[in-house]
Amino acid sequence: MTIAWNAFGPSLEDLIRAQSAALREATAISPLTSSQSPRAAFRLRFRDGRTLKGRRLETAQQAETVWRLSQLHLRSAPIARVVAQRSEALLEEWLVGRAIAAADPETLRSAGALLGRLHRIDAPGLHAKRVVEQRWIDDSLDAGRLVRAGLLDEPAAREAAVLARASAPVDAEWGLCHGDFCAQNLLRVAERGLHVVDNETICELWYDCDLARTWYRWPMNASAFETFLDGYRLHREPSEFIAHFRFWAICVLLRSAAFRQRNSVSTEPPLARLRLLVREPLPSWTTR
Repeated sequence: MTIAWNAFGPSLEDLIRAQSAALREATAISPLTSSQSPRAAFRLRFRDGRTLKGRRLETAQQAETVWRLSQLHLRSAPIARVVAQRSEALLEEWLVGRAIAAADPETLRSAGALLGRLHRIDAPGLHAKRVVEQRWIDDSLDAGRLVRAGLLDEPAAREAAVLARASAPVDAEWGLCHGDFCAQNLLRVAERGLHVVDNETICELWYDCDLARTWYRWPMNASAFETFLDGYRLHREPSEFIAHFRFWAICVLLRSAAFRQRNSVSTEPPLARLRLLVREPLPSWTTR
């Protein structure tokens, strides 16, 4: 053991102790930590040679959602398996592979195809269009706390909201989303190809919001993202996303900034992208 048992919390400790072999070593690996959030992740090595990833999420409801969706829809998908859940805690398969380094065209197309494949997983209730509710829009574009904290000036917040509302769709396709599909969450696994890891954000949402989240979390120039979309459209046509890109991107950036502010983490990454987005011309990605 490299860390104390009480670092796991009761629910994750119970899952660990319920395994068939004793824990040999544990290492904290959380990339984004905050004293305001219970989120944490650990690499867990057991005495029988297995390695798992232990997670503690924000709430039990979030963990239950990840568990339910992964068991219903993702058993054969190229993602790290979620193997156990208790309250806010999860255990996941630990995948060994090569991180994505250079974003070459083939990797970008493969990654786009993988996200498109996840968005096309067939199950009752998925793929239907769902209204983009005014309440969700208002909540996404509410930058009041950011403005009051001096993190975003009021004219910029107002301009972003006006631009977003001008390009808002009435409805959009809804279904299974990853929530954080980006280069740092992809591994090339030997004999298995590209796989997604860090699946704590799996949820049901509008697909185009998930695409915008990828655009934010995986910064690419316009040409590189076009290549990513070429792979994506092997499974789903992104023309509606392109038509309403500014809306989804602004909503994603402001929601990310608000989340970071609540957790006392720097808001500069999403707000820097927001400032660029509102003053630069829209990308001219291809629609077909």
